[in-house]
Amino acid sequence: MAAYVPGLGTKLDSEFADGTVKRAFYTAAGAQKFDGSSSAIVWLGYDAPQSLDVMTTSDAERGAPAYNSFMDGISATNMNHDAHVTAIGHSYGSRLVGAATQEAGGIPGADDVILVGSPGVGVDRAEELGVGKNHVWVGAAENDIVTKLPSKNEALAGTAGFFGGGPGGAYIAGEVADQGDDDIWFGKDPASKAFGANRFQTLPGPELIQPSFPQIWNSSLDIEAHSNYFNPEEGKDKVSAQNIAAIVAGHSEYVIRETPR
Repeated sequence: MAAYVPGLGTKLDSEFADGTVKRAFYTAAGAQKFDGSSSAIVWLGYDAPQSLDVMTTSDAERGAPAYNSFMDGISATNMNHDAHVTAIGHSYGSRLVGAATQEAGGIPGADDVILVGSPGVGVDRAEELGVGKNHVWVGAAENDIVTKLPSKNEALAGTAGFFGGGPGGAYIAGEVADQGDDDIWFGKDPASKAFGANRFQTLPGPELIQPSFPQIWNSSLDIEAHSNYFNPEEGKDKVSAQNIAAIVAGHSEYVIRETPR
């Protein structure tokens, strides 16, 4: 059983029904190919950030106790004595899952934690998430800009550089702020070697900038790589979807791994 926490902009609207719920459906359907008793659910028991509040931890910290209460209920009512339970956080939802692991006792019943499209989870090492680092799994697509956000120190250094030393100063200041190049907005990059989690393979997704020729100034931004992790359909990310399904089903031996950053 998996409980998936979505992120920025999630609310009870048509997109939730047509898009977010489908992610849980894809996960359950994929996991059932490994274990017929598998299931998945979307958990939206918190006020997901809708705007600039996504840059703060407030919504995640407030939602963490409610998520753990839900997971406690799942554990208490599950009739399977050896149930396999997975906590999944996508995007800002991964920050909530990270916060939930830091509550007293951690996430009730969780065997594995999956983090996809994560801007950081609030801890520096996978072993701090309460399930053992070998049970922490990370998906970070090459073209997912959210997984490459600058750290807060880098952002501050960059601002100072632009105002005090130009772009060159910003670059140098950023290098000093993050010498290992493994910090992002909410802490250590979960896909980094320093974090110590299992990184699983994903497809790269569309490039961030989609050029329009010959009118190059009409080029557009494409952030679809951030949304494809659960979707096995053609043109999406069947590799990531299958890896997530295998973990949820408790068959991590089928996971295709990728080298950490």
